[in-house]
This record gives sequence, C-alpha cells and structure tokens, in this order.
Amino acid sequence: MPDIKHQLEWATGALYSVSCSAALDSEVLLAFCLQKNRSYLLTWPEKELTSDQLGCFQQIVRKRLQPQPVAYLVGTREFYSMDLKTTPATLVPRPETEMLVDKVLELTSELEVPQILELGTGTGAISLAIKKHSAKSDILATDFSPSALNIASLNAEKHDLDITFLKSNWYQSITQGPFDVIVSNPPYIAASDPYLSQGDLPAEPVMALSSGETGLEALEIIIGQAMDFLKPEGWIVLEHGYDQQQAVTEILMQSGFEKIETLRDFNDLPRLTMATKITTK
Repeated sequence: MPDIKHQLEWATGALYSVSCSAALDSEVLLAFCLQKNRSYLLTWPEKELTSDQLGCFQQIVRKRLQPQPVAYLVGTREFYSMDLKTTPATLVPRPETEMLVDKVLELTSELEVPQILELGTGTGAISLAIKKHSAKSDILATDFSPSALNIASLNAEKHDLDITFLKSNWYQSITQGPFDVIVSNPPYIAASDPYLSQGDLPAEPVMALSSGETGLEALEIIIGQAMDFLKPEGWIVLEHGYDQQQAVTEILMQSGFEKIETLRDFNDLPRLTMATKITTK
C-alpha cells in the first residue's frame, strides 16, 4: 500500500492548481483521514495507509480540487488558538480577522465589565476569542442566519464560554445596550467583483461575503446606526476590504465618529478601521 510520504507528495502536486498552501492542505487532510495530528505524518513518513485510509484521502483530495475549503472538508478551523466547528453555513474564519480580537481586548482591558456587541458572528470566532481572553466581558453576538447561530452556539458550548446569541438583521432585534464596543466583520465584497468566483469563495455563503453592488451596504447600516447603541466614548471596530479605507472613513466621519484609525494586516493592507463615538464638547 502507498505510504504517508508518497501520498503527501501526490496530493501536494495535485493541489497546487487550487491552493497557495498545497503542502499544508495535504497534511491537514491526511491527518484528518488518519485521525492523527500532523506531527504523526512527519514522524512516520514510511507508514503504509490502509485501504480505507487511502480511499478517504483520495476522495477528500478530489473534493478539495473542486475546490471546497479545507475547513469544510474536515469540519474545523483554528482561530485565535481555538478549534472551531465550521460548515458551509458559515464563513471560514480568516487569520487577519484576529486583529479585531486584539483591538477589542486592548480597548476594553481596563473596563470592569465590558459590554460588547458583535454583528454577524458566523462561527462565533470573534466573540469566542474575546470571551476566552476576557472572561469579564458581557457579549451579545448576532447573526441573521439560524444555521450560523447554531454553529456559533455549538462552538461556545465546546469551549465552555458564556455568550448570548441572538437572531437579528443587524440591529433590528437588539433591545440591549448601550455597548462599550461594537465589532463586526461584515460582508464587504462588491457583488460584481470577480474575486467572488475565485478560489474557495464560491463554496462559501454569498450573504457572508457580499452585501450588494458596492460591498459597502452592510458597513453603511452598521456605522449609520451605531451611535444609537454605543455608550459615550464607545468604540466601533470594523473589518473591511483593502480598497475601502477611504469610503469607510468617510462614512464614519459623516456619522459623527472621531479618532478614526485604520490598521494594516500582515500583508500590509488596510484591513481594520476603528473610531469612537463623539463626546460632548
């Protein structure tokens, strides 16, 4: 039977056409089929696969070639050192989104009981990471998708984290507040952007990627109503497209926010913009 080393070489070569991390994808998928961790693959490269293991691996590699995201194929994704359940009902958590967690933790570090609202929680990644590292935080996480909320609730239960989840179309069903921070990674890709048809994106939920023709529709709603849900000197923290910094800044200014600041991600692209509710002069 084929061994680990040669199957990894085969899969890596096959996946180069659909993935910029073909070797890593191959290791994650094979480890999943073997029910082992990736270090096992490196320790036992000459280990032969059983017929069932080989069948599992070849089938899952074919699915990856469609392409389907690795996170959907194995059912989990790591985010902020947490293993999160992930399904096609939710956006796959991205490494750059961890910046939002860092910033919210920084902004609320000196508050006794930070009141935090997350809009569009998906897998629950942002809220779960904040709660894990700030147990004192009181977090309300919303999503319009019942399926996404179910996944987020399962992730919260898995990690034993107490978060309130609510089905809401942005602010529509929210009766709590005001909040110290509103945080969101909303859909921000323009509907006509060819990027939506590239790579793994066609397999992800469109409503979690695009909110309309400009890609700014959700951001406009979130920013436009934020003042009504923020405490004085409260903060809004948003992820957006690399080419949307100016537009997001202008929307924040028009809505009366101040101390507007944009941070760059690990690719040196403007990815996160934050601002505070204007205070009484």
